[in-house]
Amino acid sequence: MSRYAKQKLPESLTFDENVETNNDDDDILLLKDVTVKFHILKSQIVTHAYPNISTVEEVKKDISKKFQTLPKYLVLKQPDSMKPLDDHQRLFDICDNEYGIIDINLELSENALEENVKLEPQIYYNNFNLPDFITVRVSADDKTDGSLSRDLVVEIENQAIMKPFVGGYVDKITKTEYHDAFTQTGPLLTQIKYEGIYSRDTQTVEEKSIEIETPCDRATVSYGDATALSYASKYTDRVIVAKNYESYDEMTKRIDPIGKIILIQRNFRRYMWQKLIRESAAEWRRMQKEQKRRESRRSKTRQDEYRKECIVKTFPKTKQDFDALHAQVQMWKENELKQISEKYSGAPKIAEMNMLLDKEVQLLNGIERQRQILQQEAKKVLNEQILKKLGDPVKWVGYTNLIIQMDTLRNQRARYLAQYYRKLADEPLGAHGRMTLLNRVSDVIAKEVHPAVNELETLLERERQLLISNIDDTGLDLLRKRQLTLLMDIIIHENGESHRKHNTRLCKKCSKVRPIAKFPLDTRQTSASICDRCSALQGPAVDIAIYRSILRSIRRDEKKRGALSSFAFIIHDNDIKYIVENIWHGHSAISNETNRSELRLPRWNIAQDWAPWNCICLTDTESRAHLKIKNLNFYYEDSIIKYIKNKHALSKTAFKQLREIDQVFVESGSWWQVGLDGKNI
Repeated sequence: MSRYAKQKLPESLTFDENVETNNDDDDILLLKDVTVKFHILKSQIVTHAYPNISTVEEVKKDISKKFQTLPKYLVLKQPDSMKPLDDHQRLFDICDNEYGIIDINLELSENALEENVKLEPQIYYNNFNLPDFITVRVSADDKTDGSLSRDLVVEIENQAIMKPFVGGYVDKITKTEYHDAFTQTGPLLTQIKYEGIYSRDTQTVEEKSIEIETPCDRATVSYGDATALSYASKYTDRVIVAKNYESYDEMTKRIDPIGKIILIQRNFRRYMWQKLIRESAAEWRRMQKEQKRRESRRSKTRQDEYRKECIVKTFPKTKQDFDALHAQVQMWKENELKQISEKYSGAPKIAEMNMLLDKEVQLLNGIERQRQILQQEAKKVLNEQILKKLGDPVKWVGYTNLIIQMDTLRNQRARYLAQYYRKLADEPLGAHGRMTLLNRVSDVIAKEVHPAVNELETLLERERQLLISNIDDTGLDLLRKRQLTLLMDIIIHENGESHRKHNTRLCKKCSKVRPIAKFPLDTRQTSASICDRCSALQGPAVDIAIYRSILRSIRRDEKKRGALSSFAFIIHDNDIKYIVENIWHGHSAISNETNRSELRLPRWNIAQDWAPWNCICLTDTESRAHLKIKNLNFYYEDSIIKYIKNKHALSKTAFKQLREIDQVFVESGSWWQVGLDGKNI
């Protein structure tokens, strides 16, 4: 048994009695006390003594009671380590000096900061009281009677010393008060009056013999068959059995490091290969998804274009829509003529030709009737806009950006006459109502000074006579249209609109004076001498919408590339038609595709701006692939390159004056407005 007996531990501390010890006195004595210095708030130090077999968890429980907090909120760390101490670690493993002193930082955990738990030294001092009586175990000098030690009861007298204050300072940050060195020591021992308590227990030692059992972790002598010492092992002990001698070569062969290296390399290569396959598969799936998305978007775009084309052909509104209808009729006629020429000859052929001519006349008449109806509707809308504009008050911006309106007598008169114009244009309510309206209009226009007043009065009198004769209203349509036209002239004359001068020009083909806006400009002509109506009659009708879409795609691409000074913003739809039909003969340069709706005119040299001599006729799919090519000589054969160069030479000849127009376009500053009005692109 060790010469150190168990000491009284704190209430919260326990220890395992089965801990292994060594009989050697030079080893660490497990039951020896150690002093633990707790550093609190980097300025306060609290000291406690614990048996060195105590665990960190037990120490944490004991100190938490003194600070009146829970052990889970405390963290114990060594000063030179940032890692918290393990709860199962014992103090003799931490103590690394011969004086048995351990420095530990006492901190709060993150949960404690969230719960607003604090370490208050005042609470510790209030709860910690030094006992008045303690038991001291004294070792006996004489061991003859077998007694090793005895316990003595010692009374402690607390004699606090009032130390004088001779100066010091206070830390501004931590608010810690520091005194001078003189105040840290007490008075001399000769100045202390001590009245001791004398007892016989302090002078004698009683020795007693105590029988104890042999611990299970100690070696004992075994009697019987065993001739050597036996040892009762614990479940944590390991039994080491001696093996046969093994040479280095045999050990290397058994361990096989080369084989393990090869295995690791093979598995690593397999892992990298599987990773590459997974990444490639993911990339392939992404590309497939992107391709499907693009195809769906293209098919949706084609469906929308087809739907719009059907709507336009069913309900035409603009001149381009009617041109598309005439082009479709012309295409139908050519196909029918081709079939008739292949199937018939002689008299049957002539009969089929006459039937085809009658059908063509019917189709053209239907288109023309639709055009006239739209023109009449457009004229009504235009007249209504003119009447509204004439009746609006005069507006201008005055002082402090205030909009001022003035309703003149002329505006009021225009609104007054516009009411009768609308009543005349509405459906008649009967002969009597119509007669009353005509009489009222006659009284209103009697005060007007205009050459058309007398003529209008004559027409009104003629309608009154026809109404008296009970003439059907369907026979009076032409007469009423003439009345509306004359009344509109009177209203416009009242507001001085007839004195406006329009910029007009004489058409050399029809010899009619028309506004300058009716003369379309073409980049391949030097002057505007033929009006739009005569230009439409020069050749067969063509569906210009296809070429307009090609031009829009060119301008969109040029705008994305920032080439706003490109020739694409100067040329017109007819120029694109000339390039496709006359230069490239209406087919792709690679696949010979003749479907005009699939053709595009991308750049030939990507580094240069688009021009009629820097383009190539390709399909939509071919153009997307062509725009990704950087080295043209690497992908195209010499014969194709020579063929395309010849087409570019023809384009330069056909658009030789385009450079002069482009110079005017740039110098005038019109290029910066490209795409701002919504019409250029």
